[in-house]
Amino acid sequence: MNIVDHKKAIAVDNLDIHVINSCNLRCQGCNHLANFGYEGLFTENELVEWINPWKNRLSFKRISLLGGEPLLNPHLKNICVAYRRLFPSEETKLRITTNGILINKCPWLKELIQEYNIHVQVSLHVLNGRTQYPKLIDQVMQGLRLIEKWAGETPRPVEYKWGPYVDSKQKLNFQVFYQGAGCDIKPFKHDNIVESKRHCTCDTLQLYKHNLYKCAPIAYLREVLKKVGVKNNADWQPYLNYIPLTPDCSYDDLKRFMGTQPKPEWTCRMCPPYSNVILSKDRELFEQPPGVASRK
Repeated sequence: MNIVDHKKAIAVDNLDIHVINSCNLRCQGCNHLANFGYEGLFTENELVEWINPWKNRLSFKRISLLGGEPLLNPHLKNICVAYRRLFPSEETKLRITTNGILINKCPWLKELIQEYNIHVQVSLHVLNGRTQYPKLIDQVMQGLRLIEKWAGETPRPVEYKWGPYVDSKQKLNFQVFYQGAGCDIKPFKHDNIVESKRHCTCDTLQLYKHNLYKCAPIAYLREVLKKVGVKNNADWQPYLNYIPLTPDCSYDDLKRFMGTQPKPEWTCRMCPPYSNVILSKDRELFEQPPGVASRK
């Protein structure tokens, strides 16, 4: 049973929610770990169930629906409509973050932009990378032009307090939080959590399977280690023992969690206390870590 506290909702700048775990790219160093190919596709009902216990206890300035690649999820339109009904556009910016490859195959994005004030952010991974893929670049640029056209046609102002309906990011440098690759990945070992936090590039609050997590690496770590077959590795056990915040928490527990979430904590020991960045220009878009393909 959920504990309901009739106290002031706590403000949240951004909440990340995976609508799907898998991706049509395998970007080296992905900060949501989609390069490891772990699976999971979630429905409208599931995503509403995840957020319902939190919607009156937290006040979301922005909710980002991502993955993985969210446009791979056939339920995404319904998820967006359901979330917009829960979170009016005056209160919450609702955003899809996509790599843009499938925009042309999703004409319903026009309705989401124009009728439901859904924002679309395109991460332009394919414009960078060590290996270039002209066909993918063409697909993404066509898609970007299409949604910019839809945004321009909207009867509502394209620019309002949440910014433009469509934006894009080209330079996407990833801070890799693990050592090694595939089934040989290991956490870093140190006590300088302040420096780890300072170099972190993925410190956004995550909602995953009803629970709140400090960041993406700790939220999806278990899925990755299961995928590569090393979930019993002793080096990872402290982090697998991480306890997320569950919906039945008290208001004091929630307030305490939200107060520490943006600060250095013990979980930061698994990440490097220095810059361990893969620059977008050096990254492979279809990394296949050793050992992943052969494991079930």
